Amino acid sequence: MDFEQAAIAANRQVFYLLAARPDASFFRPARMGGAGIGAGGDRSLKIDLEAEAIFIEHLAPFGRIDSEECGPIGEGADEIVIDPIDGSSNIASGFPYYGTSVSLKKEGRPFISIVCNLANGDYFVRTPQGAYRANLLSSTRQELVTTENPSIGLFEKAYAYPQMVAGLSALGMKFRSPGAVALSLAYGHSVHFVLFLGLFREYDIIAGLHLCDDLYTFVREDAVLISRQKHTFEAIKELLIKG
Repeated sequence: MDFEQAAIAANRQVFYLLAARPDASFFRPARMGGAGIGAGGDRSLKIDLEAEAIFIEHLAPFGRIDSEECGPIGEGADEIVIDPIDGSSNIASGFPYYGTSVSLKKEGRPFISIVCNLANGDYFVRTPQGAYRANLLSSTRQELVTTENPSIGLFEKAYAYPQMVAGLSALGMKFRSPGAVALSLAYGHSVHFVLFLGLFREYDIIAGLHLCDDLYTFVREDAVLISRQKHTFEAIKELLIKG
């Protein structure tokens, strides 16, 4: 089994774990060092740690792992960056928009990246051979192509940036703010744009950005923007630069 197959198998195991409706304790803060704070700085739920253990079991043979929950673990020439649950607050609230993010880095750069929507089984993969979209419940794969006429964008953390909300509204741009940045980036080919404002960690964006390699991209320490359309990209980028 190669890395890609192992990562998909890990996602499938986590997907079925959640489909089995684990008891409420899985969605409560885990007891760990730092009063339940993981290596990425967020409070860890028990489900975060359960998912992390599954990924470590499947992916440890392929390199050293850097996970949002436990931090660095293992050895190897290659590095695997994992967010075991992207959108923990959503999953704890029963809102169906949460997933996982995995990226294998070779020589410091993303080589294979996989983001999975655990709510419906969609997953997105980029390898050196190209990118595709599939579902954990099907054997069919589709080339990752852009939607011709998307009508919405995705603006993560919109609640914290009313000035940007007003700017996008003035441009006539509709958007949603679903609350899982890696997953939103994975859907970047299907929407008008994806915008995230605020400080972020590598766990949050590495796999999602790799999936968007063929889209217009702007990244700085407090912002991530991708779009399939140049005029949309330039208009939002101008708003960002003006502040």
